[in-house]
Amino acid sequence: MKKLLTVALCAFILVLAGCVATQQTTGEDPPVQQDGLQNPEPLIPGVTAELFPLSSQCIACHNNIVTDGGAHYSFVEDWFNSIHGQSSVDPIYLAMVRRETLVLPSAADEIQATCAACHLPVADMAAIALGLSQSFLDNSSKTDHVLYEQYRDGGSCMFCHQLTSVPTEGNTKFRTTSMSVNLHQSPAGETRTLYGYHPSSVSAQQPMINAIGYSTLPNFIERTELICTVCHTLYTDAFTVDGKPAGTRLPEQVISLEWMAWSDWSTHSCQSCHMPVNVPLGPLASYKTEDPTQGRIATHSFVGANSYLLKLVGSDGSLDKGIAATTEYLQSKTATLALKGSYSDASSSLLELDVLLTSLSGHKFPTGFPSRRAWLHVQVLDDSGAVLYESGAYDSKGMILDNNSDLDKSSFEPHYMVIDQPGQVQIYEAIMMDSNGNPTTNLLQGVDYLKDNRVIPTGFNKFNLRGDTAVVGEAMDDEDFIGARDTTFYKISLPAGTGNVTIKVELLYQTVGYRFMEDLLSYPSAEQQALAKLVEETPNLPVLITSQEIKVSR
Repeated sequence: MKKLLTVALCAFILVLAGCVATQQTTGEDPPVQQDGLQNPEPLIPGVTAELFPLSSQCIACHNNIVTDGGAHYSFVEDWFNSIHGQSSVDPIYLAMVRRETLVLPSAADEIQATCAACHLPVADMAAIALGLSQSFLDNSSKTDHVLYEQYRDGGSCMFCHQLTSVPTEGNTKFRTTSMSVNLHQSPAGETRTLYGYHPSSVSAQQPMINAIGYSTLPNFIERTELICTVCHTLYTDAFTVDGKPAGTRLPEQVISLEWMAWSDWSTHSCQSCHMPVNVPLGPLASYKTEDPTQGRIATHSFVGANSYLLKLVGSDGSLDKGIAATTEYLQSKTATLALKGSYSDASSSLLELDVLLTSLSGHKFPTGFPSRRAWLHVQVLDDSGAVLYESGAYDSKGMILDNNSDLDKSSFEPHYMVIDQPGQVQIYEAIMMDSNGNPTTNLLQGVDYLKDNRVIPTGFNKFNLRGDTAVVGEAMDDEDFIGARDTTFYKISLPAGTGNVTIKVELLYQTVGYRFMEDLLSYPSAEQQALAKLVEETPNLPVLITSQEIKVSR
């Protein structure tokens, strides 16, 4: 992909350079290029390329931008290094979709179409426009397929910037939302519309009109949650373990609802955290015009917590920038720890430890797809460094050694108010339940949740929540599990005569829990084999969010 972007960039820069040079020397609008570089032949004339030019065609103008003050930023590079930029080639996602089609073959086409809408929306919308199948698993790797390049582009610029809430003739509703995309074939010579946040002059738009046939209009939704909600509020139809409709829907991920429901964060947009402004005022493009578009520059890195996907896809180093940004965000913007420890009395060997976790997130922590989990790794060491007690240790495959679910797929670890026995570990996670009442990692067999103790945001009242954002399990009865906070109390019996000790606590995060990954890799398919190879090369280990250490003296 990186080579593809580089080649496209070189070709497009040459063409655009001539285009801009013409404007600067003659003062006239640059001519429409006819050599196939700026206006490439559509794969199906008049539809595919016209509707969805590739992200590689945005590079020349929206990368390597420099402000008058010397600040540098690159919209397309940021996007490429994000999960959005890799959404269609995500090996975990591809294996998940294949697994679900094997579990429920009668709904294979519908499953693929539902997932494609957000993971490869450009190809999916183009398939709708062309009347082609929305099933992509057996087509996306075929280099001669009519939508191959669109498959590779994933959740690209040309999807988000074509979404609109304004009713327009020819617009096709995106999923069941209020948003739509114009799939109408435009008459010859008529420009199409992209939406941004800043108004642009005619001269500023002209290079893009010449290059891809699009002009721009300002649209307020680019800075609101509406544009994020279309994919980050997702319900899945539930099926019984026999493959019959269960008559219910599972809130698979309802991040937007978590953010809105009784939360103090609802006055902040998703973009304020995940697309922070890094330049107060700067140009939106690298080309020079008489009246360039200027505005606040929001990064397009869409920072979150899933660095593991980027590590799997970018093992060649091509995504190191995104991995670093994601890791930094996870470690600075998600949660903090505070510890308080003491012996119960001067002669006792009972160590009492309070671990306070405070969430900094505007939604549940962790949030998103129910494979995510975070947990407390607690160690007590004596003066020589020997481990006297440990909870939450993990092995070289990312398996939590104390976790019931990792040891036995029919079980799971409950939420704890007090941890006072060996083999107990505090894990913040959502555990799906199948129609027989058992834990499951099969998405479409999830009819409800057996556990959801993901830390709720500040302002959240767990007693006032609807079922789709509810806290589930023992956390409901935990008085210390309140908005943005949870305290876990440890009562640790140490060997008699133990003196001064050091307590170390780590908060760890895993994009795909061990049990989820093991179940996923157990199905026979090319996607599972490809994922297994990547996981072998890059083990599914947790990321350290934060850690704290205290000493307790006699």
